[in-house]
Amino acid sequence: MRKPPNAVVSRSIAAILAGYLISNLCALMIAILLPLPQIDAALTGMTLSFAIYSAAAIWAFTAKTAFRMWMGLTITASICVAILGAYYFWIDTPL
Repeated sequence: MRKPPNAVVSRSIAAILAGYLISNLCALMIAILLPLPQIDAALTGMTLSFAIYSAAAIWAFTAKTAFRMWMGLTITASICVAILGAYYFWIDTPL
């Protein structure tokens, strides 16, 4: 069964934009929270961001409904933002 063109456009936008947002938020979170030297933590976060972006793009096209896809991506981004916000709230000097 073919999907309507607007469903494909919605999933493509989610894969590109939401995947980019989630991968960058997770890379930042990993770089801040890993107990490594700053350069190593940043490189680890950026390296893992490629896998996270790929996972978000795969999720965008394998979710059964567009609602489930958008909710999964939104919840993931919200969790990353909450962790980063909590870190900056409780630590005096951010990195």
